[in-house]
Amino acid sequence: DQSTMRAFIFLFGLIAAAVSASITLDEGVMVLDDSNFEDAVNENGQMLVEFYAPWCGHCKTLAPEWVKAAKMLSDSPVKLAKVDATENEKLAKQFEIKGFPTIKYLKNGKPSDYNGGRTASEIVNWANKKSGPAAVTLSTDDDLTKFQEAHEVFALGVFDSVDSEAAKA
Repeated sequence: DQSTMRAFIFLFGLIAAAVSASITLDEGVMVLDDSNFEDAVNENGQMLVEFYAPWCGHCKTLAPEWVKAAKMLSDSPVKLAKVDATENEKLAKQFEIKGFPTIKYLKNGKPSDYNGGRTASEIVNWANKKSGPAAVTLSTDDDLTKFQEAHEVFALGVFDSVDSEAAKA
């Protein structure tokens, strides 16, 4: 009957939605594979994606820095992700991965090469340059502390009001 068929279709839709690529986090880093990569791209306008091999020594060295950077960028529009290129050959081929680790910057799905350093602060600084506004308003001591932790070098202007002529200059 028709109501049974509707219930079945509804249930099938729920199961399909649940099975479709959930994105797990590993210490703040999105774990991507062939099944969820496209969803991650659609949900995140900017991503830095590390393509790695589990046996790669340089990848093992980068891993803790990548985690630190992901945590430092938690409020940033740039999200960090990783793909095991040995398990996800389709993605490795699509992004022309030839060595490990290879990091790609994706902005609205369009890839470009990452040419920054391999420490958390270098990764964060590179990401902030790609994504951040020219100026940020820091209203509290806590805001300033977080900003200092995330940026190795920055210029600070102190103004009576964000609407003042000096602040707008």
